[in-house]
Amino acid sequence: MFIRYIMVFMLAAVAVSPAILAAHDFPEGAVPYEKSRRCSACHPAVYKEWAGSLHSQSSVHKDAAHRAMYGAFLDDMKSEGKEGSYHCATCHTPMADNVKELVDGTAKPNENLWREDEGVGCAFCHRVDTVVEGKDRNTFTINKDGAYISSNPVEKAPHGVGVSQLFASGEICMGCHSHLENQDSVAICSMKEEGQGNCIACHMERKEGPPSTESAKETHASHEMAGGHSLVMLCRAVSVNVKINKTDNSTTVDVEITNKTSHDFPSTMPMRMAFLKVAAFDADKKAVFRNYQVNPMEDRKAVFMKAFRGGGDVGVPAWKAQEVALDTRLKSAETRKFSYPIPNDGVKSVSVEIIYRLFPSQALEKYRALKDADDKSIDTNFTLYKKDFPF
Repeated sequence: MFIRYIMVFMLAAVAVSPAILAAHDFPEGAVPYEKSRRCSACHPAVYKEWAGSLHSQSSVHKDAAHRAMYGAFLDDMKSEGKEGSYHCATCHTPMADNVKELVDGTAKPNENLWREDEGVGCAFCHRVDTVVEGKDRNTFTINKDGAYISSNPVEKAPHGVGVSQLFASGEICMGCHSHLENQDSVAICSMKEEGQGNCIACHMERKEGPPSTESAKETHASHEMAGGHSLVMLCRAVSVNVKINKTDNSTTVDVEITNKTSHDFPSTMPMRMAFLKVAAFDADKKAVFRNYQVNPMEDRKAVFMKAFRGGGDVGVPAWKAQEVALDTRLKSAETRKFSYPIPNDGVKSVSVEIIYRLFPSQALEKYRALKDADDKSIDTNFTLYKKDFPF
């Protein structure tokens, strides 16, 4: 059953629908984008953070998981006698000068083009004028004069500058992270519905050091933009309360998990999953109880994920999804309770864990390119919480 859910769970980020065509508005005659490396001279700390971020590695040329799933999408299209296109370009290579062509399939990704390879560069985000609301996804309009925009006035800079509330409010993030629908109007991702508050408050927390060599400020907004790949961020996402209720006749493990984020957990991207793992051991460390033996879906209520159904089948690719088949994620501030009765005889300790994965292990077996990709995080159990309770 689990693998049937996972097949869509993963592919949602690759491409959604041949009918969806979206590109950002880069005005005719606008100042060309600059390479992000040019920013490093005056913004060394910010540049270093960005260079190690997923924004800088968002392109199909740098992100091993993204590349693997794009390949899986192309194979799927080929099996249907279709030519696959690169619908992800809108957000994964937004500075490309041929975004429309990449999206409609008349052009293919090219690693020799720096505006593709750089992913979401400094010049892209900091030249956004407006976020354009779209039915299927949002796009941006880019300024024509080349001024670099931020949330606060800049007193001195070797380039044009501007101020926009889009940055202060976090609305800037909604150009790419707002929502994504397929051709059947199924919401594959929908942060605009699931999220609350200001994205920047958590994902661009304040760090020591000025934002530029010309600034007198003591802190700056981190451009690491940490999220689901960061164990530190993940550990902040949930709180866990465990009580062991032991009597002469029975023992019960009661677990409460609370989502501390301002959005669903795991967040809107449906390839993610998290699950609760409970085990009891005897004096020889032999497990005498587990809430599941092999597959977390054996205890389905303790798995947090989203998956889709299409044509009566569960497990279709996201671009063919017709409805949500499963959504067991935690809402913001939601607390979910679990209770497990365990054998009393011989139990000496109980272990409780919360595990998060970017990709379920079953999905890696189906998509070998993922398993073979040079990115260890693809097949990693991120342990958000683990505690042993000896009797």
